[in-house]
Amino acid sequence: MKSPINCLTSIVLGIAALGLHDSAAADRNYPYFEVEGTAEEFDFNRNWRAYYWREDFTLVVRGDDGRRWRIISREPTPWNNLRLGTTYTGLKVDWSKRPRVKVIGVQAIDRIPKDFYDLKLDPNNTATAFIVRVKTDDDGPWRDFFINNWFHRWGPDADVKVLAHYANDEPNYSVYGYLQGIAAPFDVAGQKLLDKFAADYSGIIYHARVAKANNEVGYELRTLHLMGRHNKTLQYEVFYGDASQLVPLDQRKPE
Repeated sequence: MKSPINCLTSIVLGIAALGLHDSAAADRNYPYFEVEGTAEEFDFNRNWRAYYWREDFTLVVRGDDGRRWRIISREPTPWNNLRLGTTYTGLKVDWSKRPRVKVIGVQAIDRIPKDFYDLKLDPNNTATAFIVRVKTDDDGPWRDFFINNWFHRWGPDADVKVLAHYANDEPNYSVYGYLQGIAAPFDVAGQKLLDKFAADYSGIIYHARVAKANNEVGYELRTLHLMGRHNKTLQYEVFYGDASQLVPLDQRKPE
């Protein structure tokens, strides 16, 4: 069932946040980043942005080699009244105990614009987190704290290496993006869907699972939802998949 969305303000701000007109995308070549170490600082920020609540965090990690890294989060991705990530798992962490952390992402400021609130960032020591895992007990397992769900091109090396961390069946690891914004191709069923709807919709965004595949990249996308703007009605719609399974934005205005 198609789900139309008619909030003009949401559309405009959502498209801007997604970076639809991001002219820098072709020039990105962000290094893949992974560090394991101790969290020395942590700060969380929940704030109202025009029409929805967003959450961000930053932490300082001292890697096992002694180097200190400033870690910043990817910001949530709004699309109309939907939230296409990021995901906070709800894991409770006592950051004052300086827990062990593992961060996967890119060594870059992967935000538009390239800043993070009032922090002065040194690009040489800053990484953007796509996945943050924490050991809440020294002898316990790694547990997910944060997962980025919006994919765009980061660079030839990072584009492929990041996929490996998302090729699982965990619900929090589904991915969103524009059609050319991920290194993995669609599987046969997904490509048939795109062929069916491509003439009717523009600005198509997918929601999919990453799966291992026997192709050049080693991974493929298995489609869960497709959304975009209908070329005739100009409505923004979830035109494939059950829209009720998607995450709505928190749009409760501050008091």
